[in-house]
Amino acid sequence: MELSNTFSLFIDWLKGLWESVNIKVWAESVGGTSAEAVQAAIHFGVGFAVGFLFKKYFKFVFFSLLATVLIILFLEYNKVLEINWQSLNVLLGFEPTADIGGILNATFDWIKDNLLIFVSSLVGFLIGYKLG
Repeated sequence: MELSNTFSLFIDWLKGLWESVNIKVWAESVGGTSAEAVQAAIHFGVGFAVGFLFKKYFKFVFFSLLATVLIILFLEYNKVLEINWQSLNVLLGFEPTADIGGILNATFDWIKDNLLIFVSSLVGFLIGYKLG
């Protein structure tokens, strides 16, 4: 009988905790909105999945990317393939004449503008990688 009583007390405590959690109030107290909290949770989940899969399939992905890059560079060197780097920069959202410094500055500016998304994705990735 004591085990049943302990279990019901635990369930009652869990229900009370669930009812006391209000994402809207919590997010506003932190300084955001409930939409931002949901967006951060989604990015955390995606980061977790990517980190988990990254650890599981790192060798395959790494060697596949390495082989692909080497093949593309070999084909470009032998003039079989020509890459229009300005069009690639525009496709990725950078200035057409951007160099690596400009791309890094744009990346850090994006991180500053979207800090919540970046941190939630990074934390999700690290936890997924650790558990993968």
